[in-house]
Amino acid sequence: MKTNCSKFWLGLGLGSIIGVVAYRFSRSSKGMALKEKTNQVFHQIGDKAGDMIDSAKNKMANIGTKVADKVADEASNITEKADDIKNKVHNYAGNMKK
Repeated sequence: MKTNCSKFWLGLGLGSIIGVVAYRFSRSSKGMALKEKTNQVFHQIGDKAGDMIDSAKNKMANIGTKVADKVADEASNITEKADDIKNKVHNYAGNMKK
């Protein structure tokens, strides 16, 4: 039990010291400059991500229209073939009646 308790106090002490050092650094001029640069980078990344999302949406819309056009063309071809088959069947049936 004593080793666990001493590990706890040692961890608490080290964590407190590291926290004080981090707080002091964050309030220094170098820490403020680093914070400002970090914020600028995050804003640039956010702007670029928004642009990439917009670009992806536009590309997907273009692809969607191309796919729809191809499907419509194929459907038109199938309709023409079905009409040809229908006409052939009607002609054959008409010839059989004569």
